[in-house]
Amino acid sequence: MFLYVVRGAVEVNGDRADAFHLAELSEEGVALTITAETDALLIFGHAAPLNEPVVSHGPFVMNTREEIEAAIADFEAGRFQRLR
Repeated sequence: MFLYVVRGAVEVNGDRADAFHLAELSEEGVALTITAETDALLIFGHAAPLNEPVVSHGPFVMNTREEIEAAIADFEAGRFQRLR
């Protein structure tokens, strides 16, 4: 589980997390205390582990360096569609 602080500053179980920081959360325990020190926007994530390699470069996330290179080539060739 994780919390990503998009904007503002929060305290997570007594530890400060500022904007653009990731707070990794343990699944141990029964309570989570979050206190906003300023107006804040958070992203909470929880999922089963992929158990696969993860390679990232810029906005691209794939399983191998070769897949990253192919994604960059596709992007540069205009093969991605822009979402509207």
